[in-house]
Amino acid sequence: MPFMLELFTHPGCMSRQDGSQLILDALNDFPQVSFREVNMVANCKRTSSLGVKMSPTLVFNDKIITVGIPRTEELKALLQKAVKESTHVS
Repeated sequence: MPFMLELFTHPGCMSRQDGSQLILDALNDFPQVSFREVNMVANCKRTSSLGVKMSPTLVFNDKIITVGIPRTEELKALLQKAVKESTHVS
């Protein structure tokens, strides 16, 4: 099963650059997870359909896992839980 982590931000979001780097660092432990940034303005339908209201928001396989960028260890714990839960879904 493919895993996708998305960072929803808007242009000018102060957390975007640092957050992206932190996420990429954390994903070194999760090679099975793909990552992409999503511009909330340019992708407003997708943003709205997922219930994303604030920037930055992290979405894993179409489910919001956190609003804001957590510290690296917290993000790794969130990803580990999300991967485990997604693996056990039928």
